[in-house]
Amino acid sequence: MISRIALVFLVSLALAGCESTHHDFATGVREKFTGPTYTVRAFTGETQPIFDAARVSAEQLGFRITRAGATQGVIEGVSGIDSDDRLRGSRQRTIKVRLTPVTGGGAEVAVLFTEVVEDDFNKGAGQGTETTLRNHPFYEVFFGGMKQALVR
Repeated sequence: MISRIALVFLVSLALAGCESTHHDFATGVREKFTGPTYTVRAFTGETQPIFDAARVSAEQLGFRITRAGATQGVIEGVSGIDSDDRLRGSRQRTIKVRLTPVTGGGAEVAVLFTEVVEDDFNKGAGQGTETTLRNHPFYEVFFGGMKQALVR
């Protein structure tokens, strides 16, 4: 009797995270074929101040802007490189922002954060793994920074 209870407990424990695992797995597979999914918010007003607010917000998050063009509606940047205690691996985050003007004024701002991780330099330099940061607090902080910059 106790072994059955233990077995039921172990099975339910193993299946407890299935929904979130299934969702992340499905999203990961879909992104392999369609590309990463950007988080999109709409802003009203002129496009140049919206672009400037996006750039300011990215810089406040610690990203160094590597590419920016208001007419193209593109901002890209990288963070500093972080390494572990033994200097065996490193990680760096990237930001990609796309602005699309909408009819009637304003723009849709699409942002994507990724993280490049190189686990062990002994395995071979330059062999990092790039992962999309889904549901990360960076998105809310970025859009909150844009709202503050637009108020000024």
